[in-house]
Amino acid sequence: MSKGASALWKARHNLWLQYVRNTVRTVEAGRSIPLGPSRQALEAPRVLRRKRPPKSVLLCSPHPDDESLTGALPLRLRLEAGMRVVNCAITLGSDTRQRGRRLAELESACRVLGFELVVPGQSMGFDRVNAANRQEHPDEWMAKVEALGEVFEREKPDVVFAPHARDFNTTHIGTHMLVVDALGAYLERHGSKLFPLIETEFWAELTQPNLMVGVSAEALAVLLMAAAEHGAEMRRNPYCLLQPHRLMNNVRRGSEVVGRQGRPAKRYPFAELYRAVFLKGAKIVAPKPVTLMLDPGKKADLSGIVGKFLPEEA
Repeated sequence: MSKGASALWKARHNLWLQYVRNTVRTVEAGRSIPLGPSRQALEAPRVLRRKRPPKSVLLCSPHPDDESLTGALPLRLRLEAGMRVVNCAITLGSDTRQRGRRLAELESACRVLGFELVVPGQSMGFDRVNAANRQEHPDEWMAKVEALGEVFEREKPDVVFAPHARDFNTTHIGTHMLVVDALGAYLERHGSKLFPLIETEFWAELTQPNLMVGVSAEALAVLLMAAAEHGAEMRRNPYCLLQPHRLMNNVRRGSEVVGRQGRPAKRYPFAELYRAVFLKGAKIVAPKPVTLMLDPGKKADLSGIVGKFLPEEA
């Protein structure tokens, strides 16, 4: 290799090295932003709602902080469509000694997002939300199904969000099972029309996402601000600092998986991926085999999203 070629290699490598180091410095700079829960309440600005009662979203979160880490579309529906968003805290974590602390952080995060909060299970969340409990302790599981069913009866949601069935973490997978069981029983009591369930991802990627939701920098800042209110969790593992990079990777992945293989990547930097399906009673019904890419500049509308995926038979 000639000296000139070697010098050119080193100069180009130095450019990419600076890029990598600047990326790390940006993440490290985020460590100086205060973590919560904030002593003074951080109340989200109100959103102007229509005169008619607003439609409602029920976001079933396996752990405190999942509402902030997977709640991009619920936040957009609140901000852009005036929808009421209720975060249902399925658990407050497995350590009973920490639940008071985690509840305080969760309440603060929901104030940041402008989400309402319900905590089933005698207001301290459920225990042992996992596949083993469902299989080995059916009576205990059924008590959880009935308690979550009471939340559905009271809130009467127009759409439910929950983790997908293979989201790695045992509580995320258990939450999927619990939501499907409880929502299915609720729907069987109230007719059999198709009901939208939007599956989220965090620990394991959806194998067939059909909905890519662009996230503006302003909306992402709200989500990170809320995640940071879970101060102790963010000190353990700084999800809030790494979340922008996850959503950037979603643009790379979603542009081809939700869009079309080989198509150019979307120009906006952040996106969250979901899968919209339906329940008819206790049966999961596959959506129409189409996809939807909701850019940040296009208004989020639940009816339009649901209508896009509604099977022909409906």
